[in-house]
Amino acid sequence: MDIAALDSAQVLRENLLKWICFCFGILASVFTYFNLFINDFYSLGILEGVFAIYCFYTFNYARTRKFQTWQPLLLCLCIMLLVTLGTYLAAMRSGLFIWTFTLPVLFYLLLGCKRGYYLSLLLVCIQTAVFTSKTSLAPFLDLNLYLNMSFSYLSIWVIAHTFEASRAQFAERLENLALLDPLTNTGNRLAMNHYFEVELVDKINLFIMVLDLDYFKKVNDEFGHDVGDQVLVEIATILRETLNKGRVFRTGGEEFALFIPDSNQQESYQIAENIRVSLQSTAINVGEREISLTASIGLAAYRDGDSLKQAIKAADEQLYYAKKHGRNNVYSDSQQYSAKLEQVS
Repeated sequence: MDIAALDSAQVLRENLLKWICFCFGILASVFTYFNLFINDFYSLGILEGVFAIYCFYTFNYARTRKFQTWQPLLLCLCIMLLVTLGTYLAAMRSGLFIWTFTLPVLFYLLLGCKRGYYLSLLLVCIQTAVFTSKTSLAPFLDLNLYLNMSFSYLSIWVIAHTFEASRAQFAERLENLALLDPLTNTGNRLAMNHYFEVELVDKINLFIMVLDLDYFKKVNDEFGHDVGDQVLVEIATILRETLNKGRVFRTGGEEFALFIPDSNQQESYQIAENIRVSLQSTAINVGEREISLTASIGLAAYRDGDSLKQAIKAADEQLYYAKKHGRNNVYSDSQQYSAKLEQVS
């Protein structure tokens, strides 16, 4: 599965922002010419001209670079300013106020539920103040216009809010299905990849721990796979509770990978040792059975420029030494380095 698919909402909004800017740039250019040279509406025409330039700039920016979080918000605020100011300055017969109905959809698509709701509410308040400040709503009848405007805007607002809330909810559920191990509720391999490549922006002082339960096959052979599954669930709970920072991922069978960011060799080793001791000293109750397990742990520091595969391989090598030296222990790359120095000296 492509990692980018997990950020589908972000990708959608990037594409939407880009092409909305292109379309609004063209529309604003047309209205600029129309208001400057035909309507003699210079104030609005100049504002629309500036807006057109901004739209084309943002379109060009979004084609080559990742957009900033403030850019869609600024675009929505600019459009709202143009519509509300145009409604205030122009006569009602110009029909400029009709653009009000398009804005809730735009707000929700570009900004999501929370910001979309607040901007839609702000637009209602501003437009209400604008309409009540006008001396005449001719050629429209006041009551008819107010009722039709209110019900139409409210309907569009409710539809936009319901759609975006449902989309966000389903997107979160799909992401959980894609990223969570269904048995232990820890992250899976895809989640680990996403965490390493996308979420973990600063990998300096990152330590990777690979943990393997010792002789876990005996649990499955003696008690059955159902009991083994329950034991894995309890083990995952212990790992999450003992790991005071970082993330836990199940990479397969009885093996887990743990990521400890912003740490150092001593602290990360102590965390690994705490996990080992906690597992050794905890008896897991499954029905009337009491099962005790130990774990072998390999720990490695992230080396600048390493891929995820290389980082996991380094920790796997330490896990091999931990098993080789009797299991139920922690082995780190610093121990390997110290051992080599001793051999040289």
